[in-house]
Amino acid sequence: MKDHAGPSNCECRRCYIIEIRISLADNRGFISVENHSVLTGTHMQFRDFLQSVQSEYSDALYYTKVRWLSAGCVFERVWQLKDDIVSFFHEKQCSAECEMLVDTEWLSDFAFFTDLLCHVNNLNVKMQGKNQFIDDIWTHLKAFKLKFNLFVGQLAKNDLSHFSRLNSIPSVNEEKLKNYEDGLKKLYFEFERRFQDFSAIQRELDNFTMPFNVNCEAVRSDLQLELIELQSNNHLKQSFLNM
Repeated sequence: MKDHAGPSNCECRRCYIIEIRISLADNRGFISVENHSVLTGTHMQFRDFLQSVQSEYSDALYYTKVRWLSAGCVFERVWQLKDDIVSFFHEKQCSAECEMLVDTEWLSDFAFFTDLLCHVNNLNVKMQGKNQFIDDIWTHLKAFKLKFNLFVGQLAKNDLSHFSRLNSIPSVNEEKLKNYEDGLKKLYFEFERRFQDFSAIQRELDNFTMPFNVNCEAVRSDLQLELIELQSNNHLKQSFLNM
């Protein structure tokens, strides 16, 4: 049965995975986060400052487009260091450099996007590594789609259970939450569009992942006899169940 799987479709879907990551990187304030991570030429002073205040973190992180996952890490670290960054610039009498980090409206957007990036990063990490088949990738994607639906429904009810940073912002106005909800809906539909090829081969994936539960009459005729032989072999069935 494995002889029927061509490499070209898998190559195409791998490109889709990379592309969906990049499409989420568009957010106002991204350049600002990059600026804060290098701290406008006062990097060493900032590191010394963090040490003097016994911060949990010794430095900011750097973003590189070559490693897209670093974007989420940079956002998360800046969020964790935001109070220290503000204190540092106040000490340097450069409060204007960090005014956005005390602006509740901007912080709400930043918190939401950081939460979202962390969820996307978790998905991308799960899809990395060796010994993963296409059905494993599809399992992660289906779970993420269900999570997206959950997020949209919860935002509609002002439930921020899975957006912990946004939830820490006092009194996020309903208009903002509605914008976030609409943004998630757009991402969900884009996600559906980009990975629709997987939905189109759902039956083939089921045949691959659950061959002993498949009705032989429901598969292609050129696979039916081989599938019957497979399902009749108790040793193979036991080995499959023990995997």
